[in-house]
Amino acid sequence: MTGASETTAADAQLELLRPELAAHLEAIPDYRPGDVDLIRATMEAAIGVGLPAPSEVVTVDAGGGRGVELRIHRPSGVRSGGALLHVHGGGFVMGSAALYDGVCRELAEATACTVVAVDYRLAPEHPYPAGLDDCALAWSWLAAHAESLGVDASRLALYGESAGAALAMGVAHRLRSSDDQPAAAIVLQEPVVDDRLSSASSQRFTRTPIWNRALAEWSWDLYLGSARSSPPREAAPARLADFVGFPPTFISTRDLDPLRDEGLALARRLIDEGVAVELRHYAGTLHGTLGIIGPRVRERILRDAVEFVIERLSTN
Repeated sequence: MTGASETTAADAQLELLRPELAAHLEAIPDYRPGDVDLIRATMEAAIGVGLPAPSEVVTVDAGGGRGVELRIHRPSGVRSGGALLHVHGGGFVMGSAALYDGVCRELAEATACTVVAVDYRLAPEHPYPAGLDDCALAWSWLAAHAESLGVDASRLALYGESAGAALAMGVAHRLRSSDDQPAAAIVLQEPVVDDRLSSASSQRFTRTPIWNRALAEWSWDLYLGSARSSPPREAAPARLADFVGFPPTFISTRDLDPLRDEGLALARRLIDEGVAVELRHYAGTLHGTLGIIGPRVRERILRDAVEFVIERLSTN
C-alpha cells in the first residue's frame, strides 16, 4: 500500500481514535526515524517543560569511571514501604529519566511508594546490552539500599514503559538466576517485546502518530546493532524460551498501536505458563497516550496500574 491509498488507510485508522485524544493530534510532534539528535530534541521539547524535581539524585558506580544516575521520588505524607524501579520509554534511543520526572512523581504520590528512575545508556552510542546492564545495576542498588531508603526489600516492583518494558522484562529474566532480591511485581505499559515485528498490528499501523512500524524497525536496528540478525533472547523478551518464575504482571496495550498484538500475545503466553497476569486494553488509544496530559483515558490507564501496584505491594 503506497501513496494516496496509504494516506486514506491512516486517516481511517485515526477515525477510531477517542475524540478526547484526537483533540491533541495537532500538538503531537512528528517523530521520524533518521537523525538521532533531532528525534531526541523533539521528544525533549514535547515533554521536558515544568517537570517536578526529584527528591534526590544518586549516581551509582558502574566501574571504569562511569556512573548510572538514579532519580529518586519519595511520596509526601505516609509511605507504603514499597518501591518501584521506573524504566523510561523512548525506543531505546531517546528519552531520559529526567523527562519522566512528572509521571514518576504521580506514581510516587498515588502509590505511596518510593520511585527510583534509572537513566540508562541509549543506542546507537550504546547498543544492547548497555541499557539492560544499567537497569540491572539499578535494581541491585535499590535492593541493597532498601533499608536506608525506608523501603521493604520484599516489596520492590519493576515498572517499564514502551522500550522500558523490554528492559524491565530483561531485568526480571536475569533475576531468575541471580541472588538479588526478586521483583514482587512488574508493570508493562504498552510493551516493546518482539523485534520480529511480524504481528498484524505491526503490519497495519504504519503511519500512526507518535509511534509506527518504521520507528519500531529503526529503534530495534539501533538497539541491537550487530546482533540484529540473531538477537539474544533477553534483548527481545518475546524470544525467551519461557516465563516460569516471572512475578505477577500488569500489561496494558493501546488499540491503534503497532505494538498492540505483541503485548496481547505476551499476556497470553504469561497466562499459559502460570504467571498471574492482569491485562488492560484501551480502545481508541495510541502508543504514547500516557504522555498526553489531560484526557480522561490517560488518567484511567495510570490509575489502573497504580491499583495493581498498591494491591501487589500491600502488606495486608
